[in-house]
Amino acid sequence: MLSILLPTYNANCMPLIETVYKQAVLLDVPFEILLADDASVDTIRLQNRKMTRWNECRYLQLEQNVGPARIRNYLATQAQYPYLLFLDSDVIPAKDSFLSDYLNIAKQNRAVCGGFVYKRDNIPDNSILRYKYGIAVEERTADFRNKQPYHCFISMNFLICREAFQKVRFDESFHLGYEDTLFGMQLQQAEIAIEHIDNPVYHCVEENSNQFLVKIKRAVGNLIGHEQNMRPYVKLLRWHNVVKRLGMQPVFAFVFSKYEQTIISNLTGKTPSLKLFAFYKLGYLCLLHQKQNRQECVF
Repeated sequence: MLSILLPTYNANCMPLIETVYKQAVLLDVPFEILLADDASVDTIRLQNRKMTRWNECRYLQLEQNVGPARIRNYLATQAQYPYLLFLDSDVIPAKDSFLSDYLNIAKQNRAVCGGFVYKRDNIPDNSILRYKYGIAVEERTADFRNKQPYHCFISMNFLICREAFQKVRFDESFHLGYEDTLFGMQLQQAEIAIEHIDNPVYHCVEENSNQFLVKIKRAVGNLIGHEQNMRPYVKLLRWHNVVKRLGMQPVFAFVFSKYEQTIISNLTGKTPSLKLFAFYKLGYLCLLHQKQNRQECVF
């Protein structure tokens, strides 16, 4: 009845697998746990292969890195049960009733999002930005998320029936970043309902602030060419549209280029500013557009 699908890259997933397995065997329904490894290093592969000691667990190895969108689509093709539960590899269910709470609400032609939270204790100094942003911006109650259910879709922790997933699937042209935003938009277009519930996972941050900024740049780059259709779902694009209409895009791009290292020093420090982080994303998007405009002028 339930396929638990875990895409991973260079992450030890055994704590997550053991947690969901212990819950799954108590459900008294057919289940499977599939882990797709996106070309991780050998030491990580060896750790995650330990899951195969349980008959209900399958380890799937990819030899080339394909990114989160494609690997999620691949996992769905390998799943055998009618309900698909997608969990990122850097999470842990926050409740012992995590799986049963999902099954109690599972329905056809619907996606269910459980949300995620952050632990406040023992935050590493080199990861403060990720935690601060996550707590302030991403950690939302179900009531808040249900006000704009499609805009608040995040793929870290969600359940969907197989038929609904096959109608949409993740856009594989998005290698890393905003692929879940686009998926939420496509769910709305396909008239597939989203319900948000308070069934969170803990997001166990595994990246430092510098790695997070690299990921953010890659994600912002994914927005190029999708501004018009994704603007209603992405606040960054709405701010960029305002800047562009005011003729300020060259100014923002210049300021970003000139002060990028100064901004990074703040964002990777012990007291990162979320306002500077917002400017970092907006300034970088303006810079990408300026470069694109110059290339178009050359041709």
